[in-house]
Amino acid sequence: MNNRSKKLCVILLLILIIFSSQQNSLFAQNDSKKDKLSKEFFLSCKDDFLEVLVSPKEWRGKTLLKFSAIVGAGLLLYALDGDIHRWSQDNQSPLSEDFFKFITHFGDGYVLLGLMTALYASGEVFHRNSLRKTALLSLESWLTAGVIVRGIKIVSGRARPWTGESSHSFHPLSLRSRFNSFPSGHASSAFAVATVIAEQSEKAYIDILAYSIASLVAVSRVHIDKHWPSDILIGSAIGYFVAEKICSLDKDRDSDRVRINLQFSRQRRAVSITFSF
Repeated sequence: MNNRSKKLCVILLLILIIFSSQQNSLFAQNDSKKDKLSKEFFLSCKDDFLEVLVSPKEWRGKTLLKFSAIVGAGLLLYALDGDIHRWSQDNQSPLSEDFFKFITHFGDGYVLLGLMTALYASGEVFHRNSLRKTALLSLESWLTAGVIVRGIKIVSGRARPWTGESSHSFHPLSLRSRFNSFPSGHASSAFAVATVIAEQSEKAYIDILAYSIASLVAVSRVHIDKHWPSDILIGSAIGYFVAEKICSLDKDRDSDRVRINLQFSRQRRAVSITFSF
């Protein structure tokens, strides 16, 4: 890790500690003590991972529309990958190169782990369960998206731009980094964590900041010659959809302990009450 990366990690940790003291204005309050790094957490991770894998069969309406739009945009970018990449490389400047080399670290595993660790530790220190929950959901989303992305990378075997090969060059079932371009792991990681933070936050500026940083991380991967444009789009989408599903599963678990359902029709009038323990 270079000095700039170390400074970045320190800045992240300090910002999170400061934010933690004002946590009630950033994240939804939740006084439950159940959100802990424990055996139960890892068991729920296993169950959620399986749910994420089978979730596409349940997609309807807006979710299916989003997915269709992303696939369409991905195919368009795939056709233009070479041209966009060349334009990006031709329009580099020393300032843009330094900036994107800096911002890309926000998608590094050690930086994100530092972020999650700081959130969790702050939750312990300031007795804020919602901070612990944000950290744990981020960790779960990051790990789940990472496994999915890694599997696709190996199966597709797409050559990275810096290899000098075409954007249409594939080497299926390769474990070599030079042939692990599709999809972008940094983009996926950044969006997985950003989506959880946005879901848990009650402040619009936190949502904007999280997604802006994730988007810059994604763009940086093309600018510094690590990925093709379609790689970052699909990677970002995987991180987003995985985090959305995991947050949804968590909300289902935290739904009200008492549910009242009313049914009115010509044939039937009924009230059902469900208790969860």
